Amino acid sequence: MTSSNIELKHIARVEGHGSLYVTTKGKKLVDVKMSVDEGARLFEAFLVGREFREVPEIACRICAICSASHRIVSTMAVEKAMGIKVSEQDIDLRRLLIWGEYIESHILHALYLALPDYVGHESVISAMADFPDLVKIALKLKKLGNDIQILTGGREVHQVSVQVGGFSIYPEKEELEKMKYRLIKARADLQKCVDVWATLDEIPFERQTEFLALRRDDEYALVDGDIATLSGIRAPVEEYKKYIQEKIPDYSQAKACEHKGEAFFVGALARLNINKDLLLPFAKKVLDQLGIKLPSYNTFHNNAAQLIETAQVFEMAENTIERLLKADLEWHEPEVIPKAGKGTHITEAPRGSLVHSYEFDKKGLLTKADIIAPTTMNYVNMEEDVRAFFPQIAGKNKDEIMFNLNRLIRAYDPCISCSCHMTEVI
Repeated sequence: MTSSNIELKHIARVEGHGSLYVTTKGKKLVDVKMSVDEGARLFEAFLVGREFREVPEIACRICAICSASHRIVSTMAVEKAMGIKVSEQDIDLRRLLIWGEYIESHILHALYLALPDYVGHESVISAMADFPDLVKIALKLKKLGNDIQILTGGREVHQVSVQVGGFSIYPEKEELEKMKYRLIKARADLQKCVDVWATLDEIPFERQTEFLALRRDDEYALVDGDIATLSGIRAPVEEYKKYIQEKIPDYSQAKACEHKGEAFFVGALARLNINKDLLLPFAKKVLDQLGIKLPSYNTFHNNAAQLIETAQVFEMAENTIERLLKADLEWHEPEVIPKAGKGTHITEAPRGSLVHSYEFDKKGLLTKADIIAPTTMNYVNMEEDVRAFFPQIAGKNKDEIMFNLNRLIRAYDPCISCSCHMTEVI
């Protein structure tokens, strides 16, 4: 029985460049390697020596899709290190910025990148022939998410309004009122997307794994909270290294993460599994309509989970705007005194838990940075999923096998560029 290789070079419809290499003997899988093909990105190294105010400005450039998450988590890690307390209205504005990112990012993945897999098209462009109205709605919803980010962050990408200690400018209340109205009106558009998704056939697949996400007891945790797992772990974010251990595969340009030698899953499905009791009415309705039973161990459900979370952040954004409309929204100069300190924060980027941890000297200059992106945490789980999924598709022809493996990896909504970090140049 001879060995053969299945090579998925440059997995399609994902952010960044990654490849999957599968070695088989007959119909039996022998080896799986998820390889990141991008060059080293040295963010952690070239943050060293920067003044604390500069750090979030640079860190948010790690990603152009989830730059708001990087900006917020970096800013909050700096504030912890400097002992800075932020007002409730500033916290709400940061949350609203994140809600906008979730709408933009989840719609981009679910309806632009994942949907073609379900409807027999190679791209959203070709899918327009059969789903013209749905594609137009997706464009509208993505723009809504971008416009929320412009309103709260100053622009769609690499936002500038978020500052250490607060904001450089606040949105006008009239603009917040208009945005709330747009959100309420857009619910009908999101519902149409859900109605279409509810008609699609999902691949039956299940593999028991650990799930990790933030958890709060008072709201669906996306911006802050404790580290939590489906198995019951609950810990402060400062203890992240106990639960997230990085390793360096010799076949990839990115690190990969395990928890005590085992794979785990972060992202929309992980958050749903861990925080399902905190869903708001709109999201509960969507969950019921899509018929997903939680906890779910089907990786392909991560696509639908993003639509459920989009409904969740619609309602969270409406509630947040309502609070902001009652606030003063008067600008103040943040008082920041540089000092030595350590600060760690974790936020939930659309693709999963995102860690930024910093150390500063007494002048407020950064001496050490540790950044772990969501996709880094998922690489080992991707490989384990391929091992479990392969027997289910081994009898298909090679093209069908490659399509299904592409589809499995794509369900994670990987941000491969984000994951490619080095801290040392040798």
